[in-house]
Amino acid sequence: MIPNIMKFVLYCRKSTESDDRQVLSLDSQEKELLALAERLGLDIVKIFRESKSAKAPGRPVFNKMLKFVSSGKAEAILCWKIDRLTRNPIDSGQIQWLLQNDQIKRIQTFEKNFLPSDNVLLMSIEQGMASQYIRDLSSNIKRGNRAKLEKGEWPNRAPFGYLNDKATKNICINPANSKYVVRAFELYATGSYSFKQISEILFNEGLRALTGKKFFSGNIYRLVKSSFYCGIMERDGKLYLGTYEPIISKDLFDKVQEVIHNKNRPRSQTHFFPLRGFLVCGNCGCSLTASLKKGYDYYYCTNSKGICTEHKTYMRENTLYPIVASLLEKLYLDEELIDILYASAKEKLGLDDEYLKSILATLQKSLDALTVKESRLVDTFLDRQVSKEIYDAKILEIQNEKVLLTKQISDMKEKHALDISTLERTKNVFLRASRSQKEFLNAEPKEKREVLENIVWNVSLKEQNMLDYQFKSPYLILSKMPKNPSFESLRGHSC
Repeated sequence: MIPNIMKFVLYCRKSTESDDRQVLSLDSQEKELLALAERLGLDIVKIFRESKSAKAPGRPVFNKMLKFVSSGKAEAILCWKIDRLTRNPIDSGQIQWLLQNDQIKRIQTFEKNFLPSDNVLLMSIEQGMASQYIRDLSSNIKRGNRAKLEKGEWPNRAPFGYLNDKATKNICINPANSKYVVRAFELYATGSYSFKQISEILFNEGLRALTGKKFFSGNIYRLVKSSFYCGIMERDGKLYLGTYEPIISKDLFDKVQEVIHNKNRPRSQTHFFPLRGFLVCGNCGCSLTASLKKGYDYYYCTNSKGICTEHKTYMRENTLYPIVASLLEKLYLDEELIDILYASAKEKLGLDDEYLKSILATLQKSLDALTVKESRLVDTFLDRQVSKEIYDAKILEIQNEKVLLTKQISDMKEKHALDISTLERTKNVFLRASRSQKEFLNAEPKEKREVLENIVWNVSLKEQNMLDYQFKSPYLILSKMPKNPSFESLRGHSC
């Protein structure tokens, strides 16, 4: 053995990232390298240990080690392999520069010995191979993830509300947490709660993060913005139709997005006004706001246009409630007649599905047309008639449209399969509408708001009287039904 009086530093590194795993732990590396140093008679003056990937520059312990060597406190490095030192060009350049300037006189690995005079080229090749391995591994992982997404499977850790299923290699609904996802979407869809308020409500109902703390407003915002929960995955701007079970419907997701993008979405308020946001001034078209005076709610025009002659007219809540309740009276229908509607529709169920078939045929025709369009675009690109940038943008647009159409077709088929339960819900709508006036008058302020949110909007008042209003679907149809309908008209409305 050649006598060695060089001072060595021992550098151990283990990555904590999934695409750069090392078999040996830090303890194992250190143990093996100390044994090697003893066999070779190396003088180890300091040991450096680091848990960080070498894919990118900026490792703090690695930089301390180089500074230690550059200062002359050591002359050589002992490590398990060259790729433990570096896997990126910048760190490789630093090592090679110190070798060429004789500041590093030797790099000893478990298998090889690198010296400035004869092994720099070989070391460069090994460092390049390590760097290329990282790039290839990253590319393979991304390609594998894209393949899973195209099959409708989620390739990463399951989002909140789901669990990773090792058996199917996909995800499944987490019964413990999925109910909070549904609750968050339903609360925000009402338009009555801010993200902060929803965070507080869910915390009180038992929702906890892994840390035991509440889900803050930012978490709630990201949750209700994610189409993942209605079965549509998004990655790098591209949409994929998931094969996992959605937690919410596409309709609920779309309703929440409308509320999010509405400039008049709810703001936190210290006092709850059940009619604020529903009433419009029939004189100038501005919204009515409210304030609390001497223990009573008073509503008045905001006069944001500066032209209203009624903005100083204050209407007390007890005056407004009967006016609003008079609208709900238009929805009353005898419950015996509702039973007749239900029986008639149930009898006809399944006999007349031609309308649904025609819609599905139209959607399928549109989907087939997109497939043809996609094929023509590929041919045009292969013939070099369009640039790569235009092709990428157009193909992404077509593929996203295909995902949305496929989702729409799937939802309609599922909806048709659930016609019985839908019919049951329709009956409940009739009953809710018929009982809405009584419920509104007897309810607490927040319950009054919930009744109105489901049924009516844009109630316009002028001179303290009703001027105009709009019922939401399907209550608009119910409001136009005759109070003493014939059996045939009942059959028509029940279709």
